[in-house]
Amino acid sequence: MVCLLRFTPQQVRGICICGDAGIATSSRDRTVRFWTQHPEKKHEYVLSKTLVGHSSFVGPLAWIPPSDRFPEGGLVSGGMDTLVLLWDLHKGEVVETMKGHTSQVTGLAVDNNGDIISSSMDW
Repeated sequence: MVCLLRFTPQQVRGICICGDAGIATSSRDRTVRFWTQHPEKKHEYVLSKTLVGHSSFVGPLAWIPPSDRFPEGGLVSGGMDTLVLLWDLHKGEVVETMKGHTSQVTGLAVDNNGDIISSSMDW
């Protein structure tokens, strides 16, 4: 099966399947975009939200399934700005900014306890 997304003209750096809610992409344009299934075309996705908060390229993404805190689920994004941002998809806003890396964030994961794990090019 092939799914179609209408991407931003900037280079997409990351993609994340968000359960049954949709697909998230990250880009060199400093945004995270959340895509939902087209109501009539099952193999096509349409832009639902554009999340703005990073000051540089955005790379890795991780999905947080729906919960009491995030009824529509959440996203975690990492960027070249060294930040890890936690997003509430319902609000389309950053709810937490995590600092600590001194170089770009290269990987993200969310474990079964909801803990966020990040990797970086730090020494």
